Amino acid sequence: MKSIEMIRHGSLTLKVTDHFTVLFCKSGTSVIRVNGESITLHPREAVLLARGQSVMFEKIEEASPMRLLEFDPTALFHPELAKRYVTPYLNTEKSIHMIKPERGHQSIIQTIERAVQHLSADGPLALMDATLQCTVIWRYWIQQEGEVMKNENKRVSLRLMLAYIDSHLEDKPTLARIATAGNVSRSECCRLFTTFGNTSPLAYVQVKRMERAATLLMDSIESVADIANRLSYSSVSHFVQAFKAHHSITPLAYRKQYQRKRAE
Repeated sequence: MKSIEMIRHGSLTLKVTDHFTVLFCKSGTSVIRVNGESITLHPREAVLLARGQSVMFEKIEEASPMRLLEFDPTALFHPELAKRYVTPYLNTEKSIHMIKPERGHQSIIQTIERAVQHLSADGPLALMDATLQCTVIWRYWIQQEGEVMKNENKRVSLRLMLAYIDSHLEDKPTLARIATAGNVSRSECCRLFTTFGNTSPLAYVQVKRMERAATLLMDSIESVADIANRLSYSSVSHFVQAFKAHHSITPLAYRKQYQRKRAE
């Protein structure tokens, strides 16, 4: 069970959900891509997603971050209750349900907000309180009608390819190897990334390399040259140019900026 604040250029670029997931737009307007379809979320709107759905953030206003809340519903209940109230609903075809802040939905919106608040708190009962709120969210989910799952086999292939990319970023993944990981042809690989992520496989690899580079700059003492070499860039200057094009700042300036903020 966890709650993550999603910001522009955040850690989640494109993924297939591993658990039941709630995406909550606190303020502003955000555009997400779910199973290849673009969805606009307005203030205090949410989308509930079953496990196994593809998600990509297309636009998040910098001053209006979203919240991603995910949990395993089986872990919320005693095993006997889970058999009755969770297991039968994990294998249904329902994939997505939208929640808008209209009459009749205010209560579940408030429940989502409370779950997020409790998961961000440090109190001795915070996890228990968050668990209770997530139980209410799950109860709401199983009572609602939702859209039917589509392209399930394709999302399985996508999940395998994304996992391969994440674990082989330092090996400079090729299109052929990515396609092989998903058990699809290279042309089908390109189609899947275009459909679900509105990008190409190699463009996605580049984004993930830039995110990995940013993480290394923040969490390690490796030099810029060592990071460039680790991520298989042909030269330090090529790495610096790519990093600046993606983050609008040089690697060294990015590290100094992070260290300054951490010291404040």
